[in-house]
Amino acid sequence: MARATPHWLHEIDHTADVGINVTAPDRNTLYERAALGTFGVLTDLTTVEERMSKKVTVEASDPERLMVRWLSELNFLHTTKHLLFSRFDVEVSGPDDALTLRAACHGEPIDRDRHPVYTEIKAVTYHDMKIQHHDNIWEVQVIFDL
Repeated sequence: MARATPHWLHEIDHTADVGINVTAPDRNTLYERAALGTFGVLTDLTTVEERMSKKVTVEASDPERLMVRWLSELNFLHTTKHLLFSRFDVEVSGPDDALTLRAACHGEPIDRDRHPVYTEIKAVTYHDMKIQHHDNIWEVQVIFDL
């Protein structure tokens, strides 16, 4: 199955799990692209249409914890509500020790006739996660427990 691989997304070979490395020009885009990378692990994003929107808000005491909570909430919506998302409008606010992420997530319910399911994500992990900001580039690595 072919997967879209934009220049800002790299899949990481990881024993028994899968990971993504994402780069972005700003913090909001980093969280948007990490969400896109997550759903790219699950399905072919070109098959997901924007038929509905869902608001999501998460809070955390540091950027890595915010990333795990954000992606875990999206995975929760995927596994319990059977939703796929292909576009995210994210706004992160607050100091690094009291961050809030508010997002509009655009997508649709899973249609097994149109959406290939590559795998299921059991959990978003903290393993080797670090959000870095250098040379005007934001970067994160995320490992998923499959």
